[in-house]
Amino acid sequence: MKKHTTLVIARSFLMVFILNTIVFTAQAIEPCSSTGLPFCNCPTPTGNEIFNLSICVDGAVSNVSASSISEIITQIDAAQMSSRFSTYEDSVSAAVYHLDLRGLPMTLGYSYGSTTLMFSVPSLGIAKVFEGGSRNASNDLFEEYIKNSGKDISKELLRVSPADPVAGNPASIETQMAEGDFKAATSPVYEGLPAGKSLSLDARFGSYNVGNLTQNVFTLPISYTYTFSNYDRLIVRTPITYMEIGGATAYRGNLGIAYRKQLFPRWSLTPAIGYGITGSSDLGSLAQIISGSLTSDLVLHQTDNLRISMGNMVGYYSTLPINFGDYSVSYNLKNTIIRNGLLFSIPIQRHFWNRKFSIDIFATDTSFFGDALYSRNYQEFGITFGPARATEKQEANQSSHPFGLGVKYMIGDGDIEGLELNFGYRF
Repeated sequence: MKKHTTLVIARSFLMVFILNTIVFTAQAIEPCSSTGLPFCNCPTPTGNEIFNLSICVDGAVSNVSASSISEIITQIDAAQMSSRFSTYEDSVSAAVYHLDLRGLPMTLGYSYGSTTLMFSVPSLGIAKVFEGGSRNASNDLFEEYIKNSGKDISKELLRVSPADPVAGNPASIETQMAEGDFKAATSPVYEGLPAGKSLSLDARFGSYNVGNLTQNVFTLPISYTYTFSNYDRLIVRTPITYMEIGGATAYRGNLGIAYRKQLFPRWSLTPAIGYGITGSSDLGSLAQIISGSLTSDLVLHQTDNLRISMGNMVGYYSTLPINFGDYSVSYNLKNTIIRNGLLFSIPIQRHFWNRKFSIDIFATDTSFFGDALYSRNYQEFGITFGPARATEKQEANQSSHPFGLGVKYMIGDGDIEGLELNFGYRF
C-alpha cells in the first residue's frame, strides 16, 4: 500500500511536472536543417493561457490552450491525435509539438517514419535525441533523462514564468516567507502583548496581475506568541495558503519561528528561521524551501501624535530537493532577500470599545539577489487600522485593542500590480 501511494504521488506531481508532458510537447528547434525536424514553418503557439501548444502534422496545424499540464496531455495522446488529424498514423506521421510552457518555449518532434525523438530547449542550449527502437521506447528514454536533468528546466521556469508557486512573484512561497519574517519583527500585533501566551488568527486575500495572468491568493495566517517578562517574544507562525493562478490551483504551507529581542526601549532585533512547501499538479511544480533572516526594527521618532519606525531585513532562502520514487526534483534555488520599510503610526485619540487604536501608513521595498527570477523587485504601500503600539518596546500596551484591518497596494518588476486585504485578531 505504501509503495502504491508513493507511485500515485509521483504521478500526480512529477509526471505532471514537465516530465511525461514534455515528452510530447514543446517549442522551436532552430535551424531545422541541424535537427532534421520537418515543418520549419510550424507556428509558435497562440493563446494567453498558462500552457499553449501548437501541433503540426502533414502540413496541418492545431492550437490548444490549457490551464493545466494534464489538459495538454489529453490532447496529444494517440487517440486525440487521430481525431484531430485525419491523416495521422502513429509511428509513421511526422509531428512537431511546440509548447509555451508557462513562458518557456521548447520543442519535441518526430520525422516521417522515424522513431527518434528530438528535443530542444533553446534558452538552455539543450538539443538531444532519443532512440529506443519505437516511439514509446524513445519516450521512455526521454523520461529517464528528465528524471535526472529536469532541474535545469525547473530553474529556468523561475526566470521566465509569472506563474510559478516557488519563487519570482507575489504569490510564491519564497516571497511570502520573506514577508512573514519581516512582519514577525515589525508588526504591532506582537509588540503590545503582555507577558504570557497569545494566539493570533488572520485572514488575508490578495489579487495580483503578473504579466498576462491573474493570481488570487487566500491565506490563513495563524501565530502563537510567548512574551517573556522582559518583553522578548517567541513567535511561531503557520500560515496556510490556497492560490488560483490563471485558472490553475496551487497550495503552500510553512512554519516560521522568530525570537524578537528587545535590545533597547526603541530598538529590537529578530532572528528567524523557516521551512515551507508548495505544490501544484496543474502547474507541474513541487518544492520545499528553508530560510534564515535577521530583522531590525528601530523607532526613529516618537511623540504623542506620531511615531516613525524603520524596518530592515536581510534573509537567505534556499530550496531543498524532494524525491518521489524514481523521480528527483531539485530547483537548487538560492536567493538573498532584502526588505526595507518605513512606518508612520498615528495614535487615535478617541477610544473604541474602551481600547486604543492607531492608524499605520507604511511603504516597503523588497529586492532579490542571487539566482534569476521573473520579478526581482517590488514595492508595497498600505494603511492599517489596528492595535495601538506600546510607548516603548520594553513594555506592553494593555489598553491596545486586538483587532486589526488593512489594505495594501503593490507594484513591481514583470508588470506586477496587485491589491491585498487583511483582517486579524489576537486572543
